[in-house]
Amino acid sequence: MRAVLTADLVCAARVVMTAPRLRQASVAHSLIVEAETADWHRRTYGELHPHFGDGTLAGAARNGDMAEERTVCDAEFASALMVVLQTILRRSTRQGSRE
Repeated sequence: MRAVLTADLVCAARVVMTAPRLRQASVAHSLIVEAETADWHRRTYGELHPHFGDGTLAGAARNGDMAEERTVCDAEFASALMVVLQTILRRSTRQGSRE
């Protein structure tokens, strides 16, 4: 997956918000896997992945349904952002322990 920028977090959170609370971490994880797949495809074949985009988290998120963008002080949006960030941190911590 390419470097995660603020726009990536916003797009991913908007997708996560459309899922029921108990599925939100799973949706965030799926977005990350899709972004990683797209990034591998981009690096290997020199073109965008046909479904998951350019290897960014925002590119993968654009493939799904997105809720309307809200302010960060909106509790539901802030919670979705936290789910995305926690999923990224868990995944990077696990990957770091394998090296």
